[in-house]
Amino acid sequence: MIQDVLGYFGIVWRGGLLSVSEVLVVLLVCTLVVLATSLLLAAAAVAFRRRNARRRTRMDERSAAWRDAVQEVLYDGADASELSNSVSPSDVPYFLNLLLKYVRRLDGDERDTICRLAEPHLHSVLHFMSHRSPTRRMRTIQMLGELRPADAQEPVVAALDDPSPLVAMVAATTLARHHAPEHAAAILDRLARFEHWRRDFLAAMLASMGADALAALRETLRDDERTPTVRAAAADALAALSDSAAADDARDVLVTTDDVELQAATLRLLASVGRLPHLPAVRQWLDPEQALPVRLAAIRAVGRFGGPEDVAPLVGAARDDPSPWVAIAAARALKDAGASAELEILAGSDHPRSALGLQVLSEAGVS
Repeated sequence: MIQDVLGYFGIVWRGGLLSVSEVLVVLLVCTLVVLATSLLLAAAAVAFRRRNARRRTRMDERSAAWRDAVQEVLYDGADASELSNSVSPSDVPYFLNLLLKYVRRLDGDERDTICRLAEPHLHSVLHFMSHRSPTRRMRTIQMLGELRPADAQEPVVAALDDPSPLVAMVAATTLARHHAPEHAAAILDRLARFEHWRRDFLAAMLASMGADALAALRETLRDDERTPTVRAAAADALAALSDSAAADDARDVLVTTDDVELQAATLRLLASVGRLPHLPAVRQWLDPEQALPVRLAAIRAVGRFGGPEDVAPLVGAARDDPSPWVAIAAARALKDAGASAELEILAGSDHPRSALGLQVLSEAGVS
């Protein structure tokens, strides 16, 4: 057993060269060394925690002072340069983090004031754009994107090509909030990088670019060299922005594409902004042989801007379609089309789906 213990400590038993008492001394020394090392590590950990606690306390105090000073600059006319000059180089990231919280809640002149407070310090964080940590790069992108003027976003645009898809997405969402057409083009040109993200998220990001992006979104929808997922996201963004000028483009894409996802997206766009001349292109997708997402979108579109002749097919779908999802969509489309009388007939019948009519009438507030 002694031989095994010695072997653990790297000591070779050499057949009696060491007496038992000498072995015990060696083991005691080794134990003391291990104990001393453990105590040193524990002391270092305690010192590290105390140092971090002191740093947090100092930054909390500094942040409180900064908050008071920012309030004075915003509302009491205090000198902004005095506050800016009080920030040491080592404190710049913390100061910018504080300003970032303000700029997200303010607009107009107050937002401009916050950006002016940040401007003298933004150059000192540019080197973080090449930091090995994706988290640090993302945080820097947010600072530059939200605290810099919209026409000075070159570093953030460059981050669209960051090796990390997450960093690139943060750059895209940051740029999208600036409502600048040149940013819309840059984002759309790289949107294929983000195809694995949820399409509704992509569409919401594109829609957040606002009216300035409408032309670029329409061009993306028409471009058959783009992937169907990218074009579908553009269609959903146009629907969210209620772009009536995109209705003809949606119809043209609908009748030429064979991608189910894009067909459904263009029908959703037509449901939002379509007009009577677009109805023939929509009606052909009501056929039960069509894919379920396409049928659902077509039914909703017909309910939004269809004519009196479309009521009968919707009633038939609500009553007899084998898909419960199609039946629900058809019943709600009848509600949207103002055909409450047909729903009341269904609700008062002994049809197996009479409860569906009652449910949709209840949703519409009809008694």
